[in-house]
Amino acid sequence: MDNLIKRRYPEDSDEIQPRQTLDSGTPPVRRISGDAPLRWLVEGWKDLWRAPAGLAHGLLVAALGLGILWLTWGQPWLTMALISGFLLVGPALAVGVNELARQLEHGDQGNLSIPQSFRALPALGSSLWLFAAMLAAMFLIWTGYMALWIGVMNVGVLGQPGSLGELLGTMLSTTRGIVSLIGVVVAGAALAVAAFALSVVTVPAMLDRRAGVVDAMAISLKVLSRNPIPMLAWAALITALFGLSVLTALIALILVFPWIGFAMWHGYREMVVHDEDPKTSESETS
Repeated sequence: MDNLIKRRYPEDSDEIQPRQTLDSGTPPVRRISGDAPLRWLVEGWKDLWRAPAGLAHGLLVAALGLGILWLTWGQPWLTMALISGFLLVGPALAVGVNELARQLEHGDQGNLSIPQSFRALPALGSSLWLFAAMLAAMFLIWTGYMALWIGVMNVGVLGQPGSLGELLGTMLSTTRGIVSLIGVVVAGAALAVAAFALSVVTVPAMLDRRAGVVDAMAISLKVLSRNPIPMLAWAALITALFGLSVLTALIALILVFPWIGFAMWHGYREMVVHDEDPKTSESETS
């Protein structure tokens, strides 16, 4: 009994176990400059042409987006929600491009084929599917909220808009429509920041360190907490490039998607300290 009491109420402060924090169990994270995201884009552009198999992933994602546009063209609310939700699930879709970047870093340029890029799927196993399911859940929440919010705020005003352009034009022509559009933007920004915080380097950490989904997301949170300004700049660049892709009817996404995927790997490598055995970094501090 005395030993039990001592364990529960130790007299020696050295016996007290430290509380788990974001630093415990995660590798050190470097602080970076505000222009770092631009360097990642430059390096990612070079990698895109060193590993053109990444374009196949861009083609698949662009085809998926065009399919969504075709299927929902007569339901512009749904079109707006689904297309904007691409940004939420993008990190999970980029696993193949991240795998190409990892192989490229290791000097496997001669084997950078499309099948090779998909070999990460069985390697990551349930961790990847759990991460994808989490992003998909956020995507569904966003889609439901957007359709409900626009519908409630604009009953009897919008009528039955025939296209996305007509929907936006009608919303911008009324006070209620502008208020609902502001609500969509604010809610979308909040959800996007949450998704970004949990996913900014999650897939690269899974591939590089074979981290579980919880540990990988912890690394992403740590990256954002150490470098909030550069990370917000990186998020703005991703949003801008995606916006340009939408203006080209998603055709530019064939290039933009793998470009961002390769750049994402360079961002991970610059910020997260690399070591031969990830377990040895648990006692280090950033």
